[in-house]
Amino acid sequence: MNLKLIIMKNLKTLFLFPLFLLGILFTGCEKDSTVIDQNQQAAEYHVKTITVPDAMTQSSDPGAQMAVAYINMVNSMSSYATMMNPPDEISNKSLKSDEESFTWVVDDGTNSYTVLMKTWESDYKTVWEMYITGIMEGHSLDNFKYIEAIQLSDGSSSTFTVYDLDTGEMYMDFTWLLYEDNSLDATFTVFNESKIHMLINQDGSGSLEFSEWIMSAFWNTYKAQWDTTGHGQYWEYDDGVETNQGSW
Repeated sequence: MNLKLIIMKNLKTLFLFPLFLLGILFTGCEKDSTVIDQNQQAAEYHVKTITVPDAMTQSSDPGAQMAVAYINMVNSMSSYATMMNPPDEISNKSLKSDEESFTWVVDDGTNSYTVLMKTWESDYKTVWEMYITGIMEGHSLDNFKYIEAIQLSDGSSSTFTVYDLDTGEMYMDFTWLLYEDNSLDATFTVFNESKIHMLINQDGSGSLEFSEWIMSAFWNTYKAQWDTTGHGQYWEYDDGVETNQGSW
C-alpha cells in the first residue's frame, strides 16, 4: 500500500476545511454591527464526528493508518458546521415568521465577501443555506450558494452539501443516519473523486469502505473493520480484485 501517495492525493480536500474556517473566525464584522439577543440566535447545525479507537490511532500498521486518515477526513466536516453559526456580532439581521436571515462580512486581506446565511424550521426538519457575494479564493461570486444543510428535528438524519466555486455543482456531501440502536451510518462523498462509507456501532466497533471515481463509477479500493478496542483488519482492491490484506 502506498499510503503517502493516497493521502497526498486527498490533501486538497483536507486543507479546505481549516483554511476557510480561519477566514470566518479571525475576521471582523462591519463597524455598524449589532449584538443580538442570545434567544434570537439562529438554529445551530451539529455534525456527527467519529471517535477513533486507541488501538487504531496507536498502530504503525499502514492499514490502520489508512483507516485513521479516512476517518479524520470525514471528521473535518465539523469545521463547516462551525461556519454555519453566525458570530455574536452580525452586520444585519432580518426576521420573518418562519425564516431567519443573517449577514456578516469576511475580509482577511485576500478574501473579501459577504455571507448571507438563511435558516428556517418546520415541524420535522431545519434547513440552512449559506450564500457568498464578493471575492473568495480568487472567485468573484454573486449570491452564490456555497453550503446547504438539512437536519431532521429529532437529530436522526442529516445531509450537508458544499458547492463547487467553479461550476456551482455539488462538490462535497456528508450524509448520516442514526439508527435506533445508536449505530451511525455515514457517507462522505467528493463528487467525481472519492467516497467514504462507514458504519459505526455504539460500542465503538465499525467498518469503513473507501471508493475512487474511476471510469464514471465508484470502485471500492480499500475496506477495513475493527472491534471496540480498535484492533482490526483491512483489504485492498484493484478493479474489484483483492490485491492485499492484513490486520493490526
